[in-house]
Amino acid sequence: MTYEKKQMISDLKPLLEQSSLEAVGALVADLHPADIADIIESLTENEKRLLFQALDARTASEVVVELSDFSRDQVLEGIHTQRLADIVDDMPSDEATDFIAELPAGQAAEVLRRIDLEDTEDVRTLLQYDEDSAGGIMQLELVSARVDQTVQDVIDAIRQAKDDVEDIYNVFVVDAQNQLMGTLPIFRLLLEKPGAAIESIVEPCPLIIKANEDQETVAHKFRHYDLVSAPVVDDDGHLLGRITIDDVMEVLEEETREDLLRMAGASSEEDMFYSNQIFRISRLRLPWLLTNMFGGLVTGYILWLFKLTIPEAVTLMSFVPVIMSMGGNVGIQSSTIMVRGFAVGAVNPSNILKMLFKEIRVAAVIGCTCGLAVGLLAQLWHGSYKLGVVVGFSMLGAIMSAALTGTIFPALFKRIGVDPAISSGPFVTTANDIIGVLIYFGIAALFYRLLLS
Repeated sequence: MTYEKKQMISDLKPLLEQSSLEAVGALVADLHPADIADIIESLTENEKRLLFQALDARTASEVVVELSDFSRDQVLEGIHTQRLADIVDDMPSDEATDFIAELPAGQAAEVLRRIDLEDTEDVRTLLQYDEDSAGGIMQLELVSARVDQTVQDVIDAIRQAKDDVEDIYNVFVVDAQNQLMGTLPIFRLLLEKPGAAIESIVEPCPLIIKANEDQETVAHKFRHYDLVSAPVVDDDGHLLGRITIDDVMEVLEEETREDLLRMAGASSEEDMFYSNQIFRISRLRLPWLLTNMFGGLVTGYILWLFKLTIPEAVTLMSFVPVIMSMGGNVGIQSSTIMVRGFAVGAVNPSNILKMLFKEIRVAAVIGCTCGLAVGLLAQLWHGSYKLGVVVGFSMLGAIMSAALTGTIFPALFKRIGVDPAISSGPFVTTANDIIGVLIYFGIAALFYRLLLS
């Protein structure tokens, strides 16, 4: 916590204790909404509500979207419907839609009745799209121009829209039927003569997004084309809205947060940090942990079988931890690379075999190096070069198989529509444990007579 934040909280607390909302509002008036939200996260539940009440509707509309789900629920608990409507009225259409979609049905309907008619229509329009689609994250507020207009006409339109449209990066050009024709960056408009015809200077859109596209796909396209905004159209090419870089950043943050929560066995930040629903949290975590437990039991059973057939199993057991841990680490590294590749679009069906071949070659180098090292140590420790050969080749085999499973499992889960970020880890770890033990004691069994001679 920075000194400035500590000082601000110290100054706010006495005012909040006295419920001096006017003084509280004046104290935070010059702060950025994100900083106000950060301060709210550090307060008690009652203090959060009081500070939020002290904010004007415009500031509150910007602060509420910056809050965690847990704090947002706290500041909105018991809030008057008209206050909610005032806050929604000051939100961009995409944020207003997301906000209303999270409200109870009755409260959402009441808020829709109280906000401006135009805003109500915008929200109802956006609610028709899947929340994870381009239509679900687009903004309806934009500046468009017809091909038969002039530069001066468009500049006048931008000035008129300054209070309704935030962060205007591009003007989208349409025909008389609202069919998208192209785009005009703001800087291009400033460089042209006022009387220049839009039709003569319009540029092709580097990216046109269909309303039903998945939001992750949209985020990857934004990154690929290095864009700050892009138009959204329907199946017939009619302009519907726009997506900006801040929408894309929110998508990426949301997807990352969801992946981390699922990996931790939670469905929300409230489950992870604040909830006391022990059985519910346990139910979320258990499936993946049971997968690992089952794999451990299978591994133990394999060890028990080999103990019955190889008298030297006790000596061999001393190298099981290092072989299994090395295989597990390599498998996790390979699966992490694949999952990250899928997330950023660097890995796709066309280059999976290339990635597999590369990981196997890397694993061969690592396996030879580690196998030689652990083989020499086994020889020095137990005085048997034959044992060193078994351990060295087992290390090589375990690392090679780990790279193989670490690459294949994420690709397989991606192919069947299961998020590889969530499911790959437990399966890769379990598979590597089982395969590593099979390789180790399988090689030991093959060299059994060699070890006795």
